[in-house]
Amino acid sequence: MKKTSIAIFAWIIICVSFTDSAFSEVEQSTNSTITDLRGQAVSHLKFMYGMYFAIRGCLEAYNDQSEPNFKPTVTLSEAQQVLRAADAAARSVGIDVDKAWLEMSSIGQAAGEALKIKTDDNFKKCQQSGMFFRTVTSRLQMTIRKLDGTIPIIRKDF
Repeated sequence: MKKTSIAIFAWIIICVSFTDSAFSEVEQSTNSTITDLRGQAVSHLKFMYGMYFAIRGCLEAYNDQSEPNFKPTVTLSEAQQVLRAADAAARSVGIDVDKAWLEMSSIGQAAGEALKIKTDDNFKKCQQSGMFFRTVTSRLQMTIRKLDGTIPIIRKDF
């Protein structure tokens, strides 16, 4: 029961971080300063890190427990590839990606571990993690582009 509470708490922290950045993005979309845009980029990057740990935890649960409901819509290798591109793109516009990783990794690891418990709520979170990861990836790319970044996160596949 305690691990489920930790999962819910960590998930709330990750989602609140994402929601806060989304609201600040809407409020400042017409008149964003470089500092505002960097703050948005850091929030998006931290959320991506949190979702990476969720995806990893869900895939570990899927493999260890042979439970198909844990399987997210993003593979671990896809998430890692996107994160490498996101780190490079964020670094190119002056974002301290190492600091963002340090701030988010402990929360993300706790959430990933807690998501391994078989509950309907965890199944739902695992299945949504890929959607959240892809959404924040596009938001980060748009923000980095506003910062005059030129390194793509989302690669052309055509």
